[in-house]
Amino acid sequence: MDNIILSDEAYKWENGPLLLLAGPGTGKTYQLAMRIKHLTGEISVSPEEITIITFTTEAAKGMRMKIKEEGGHEYVDPSLRPKRIYTMHSLGYQIVLENSGKLGIKKDFIVVENDKDRKILMRDAAILLGYSEKDAYSAFEDRTTANNSLSEKSEKIIQKYEEILRSCNAIDYDDQISLACKILREDENIRKKHAVNSKYLLVDEYQDINQGQFELIELLSKDHREGLFVVGDDDQSIYSFRGGSPKFIRNFKDTFGEKAVVIQMQTSRRCPEYVMECASGIVSKFDPGRLPKGNYVYSKSNKGEVVLHNSPSDDREAEIISTIIKADIDSLKPCETCKQIPKRNYFILVRNKNYARIVQRKLSEYGIPFDSKFEDKNEGLSKFELVKNWLNNQNSNLLTRLCMESILEGGSINFPTSKSKTEEKLNIRKKGLEEISGLWNSISDGKSLLVVLQEKSSSSNLLKAISDGLSELIRSYVSGSMPNFLKEVVLSLKPWSSISKFFEEIGSLHLASKSDSSSKVRILTMQAAKGLQAHIVFIIGLEEEVIPRGGLNVDELSEEARLLFVGMTRAEEQLHLFRSRKRTGANTYKLPNTLKDSQFLGCLPEGKYKKQFHPAVH
Repeated sequence: MDNIILSDEAYKWENGPLLLLAGPGTGKTYQLAMRIKHLTGEISVSPEEITIITFTTEAAKGMRMKIKEEGGHEYVDPSLRPKRIYTMHSLGYQIVLENSGKLGIKKDFIVVENDKDRKILMRDAAILLGYSEKDAYSAFEDRTTANNSLSEKSEKIIQKYEEILRSCNAIDYDDQISLACKILREDENIRKKHAVNSKYLLVDEYQDINQGQFELIELLSKDHREGLFVVGDDDQSIYSFRGGSPKFIRNFKDTFGEKAVVIQMQTSRRCPEYVMECASGIVSKFDPGRLPKGNYVYSKSNKGEVVLHNSPSDDREAEIISTIIKADIDSLKPCETCKQIPKRNYFILVRNKNYARIVQRKLSEYGIPFDSKFEDKNEGLSKFELVKNWLNNQNSNLLTRLCMESILEGGSINFPTSKSKTEEKLNIRKKGLEEISGLWNSISDGKSLLVVLQEKSSSSNLLKAISDGLSELIRSYVSGSMPNFLKEVVLSLKPWSSISKFFEEIGSLHLASKSDSSSKVRILTMQAAKGLQAHIVFIIGLEEEVIPRGGLNVDELSEEARLLFVGMTRAEEQLHLFRSRKRTGANTYKLPNTLKDSQFLGCLPEGKYKKQFHPAVH
């Protein structure tokens, strides 16, 4: 794509369609808010003609707050504020809700959002048709990525899965987009109504859309291409597992015609020069399809600091990280004016939870509190909440099926779990799942899954065990005795090893709610860090077959480079990159004995970073 314009005032552009290339920390939220203000205040566009689509609920909430903030540069008068500020999925939900009758769906339908729950129903669908669990997961991936080239097998499984959903009076997370598109495609009057409300369509995080989401944007903007204003950065496209692809942003001009304009934000406000240039050096080398970018102007006079650490072991690596954090915290002085110690944020970015464990232990030894995204502190309470919801709505086929699964996986009825490996156990599991999935064939109007389970339990030991477990939960709940009910939940579902663990989990939630809000250390993946920022960022695992993973094709390697770019550009001041010469335990069992530098490290521009070699301590 050529003829890219460099400007920090893209929001004033009046003849679209327009793609705003907004790199990390260049002010895309400001641009979107100022676009709203410009449209309503400067050229008198009715707020009823504006629709804003954000990537997350939090972003939608943030946009509403930004235009409401009195005294703020982006403040919009209450009479001029658009009401249609949605996420992609909440907009799709609204369209489906308004037209549920056309789809044969009851108005009080529910949305199944959790991937784990959706996989259970997809597995039931596959097994009902004589396919395997593996086939179910392939179909699930096809549906999640909005794959238009389905195999015959996936197509059949997905069709059966949708039948099961409807018998639960449910749609799933992806249906919110696909069904909304179906309505807009098939009913021109409805499409035109929403097109009028989207004459000026503003879309955030355009690089993360998949095929279904692109179609929704295309249908809404079909009559008013000149009002389309999308914001994104192909360097930050990291959601291929959801079908997201940088092709939509890279093909913007080809898709929307010769009038389409591309403007790049010029000023980097978050990232200092050395951080941005090191990150860009990697992504420009390993992502050949990347849109060309003009040179950034940096608002920070400090160029930042990038350090590449070569550590003898992951234990020493964790010690170095802890030492740097502690020294930074200890150096903080109270503000002369407000007398408060400034808040500092630290991110430790890892490939997966195995890389977090040693760091967690070392931070604890140094007395540094941290928040880790890898601790499933609420798993037990989630199961407990599921049971309570089901007990108050036993006619819900979905909740009944999820409670059945919790009993199966809890181990209380001696049924092989999903972690089983031996052929004998796998055969027992296969036969049992066939019995369970077969229950959907007996669902009919007025007969719930629970009733069908109870009717069939007389002819199956497995179904009887599950039915008895559910009956005991009902009995203990109705008795009104919380201790008896808790005991039965522990026995049937095993969310905790004992009732005392329940109280420990409750206590941990209470402590978390009272945690210190000053300097904060967070351990998370690079995906989870997207959209966030920290003063100092540490990235662990810059060895071959860790970052990047091994055995990748060209497209997968490009996405790994973009993922690292996202992680690196979270840093506001310092960026510490770690490669270790030795790793232990779960981190190395699939890796070669000698760890090599990540190929990404060869792209760091000379003079923009420091090298620090840490010798082994004997």
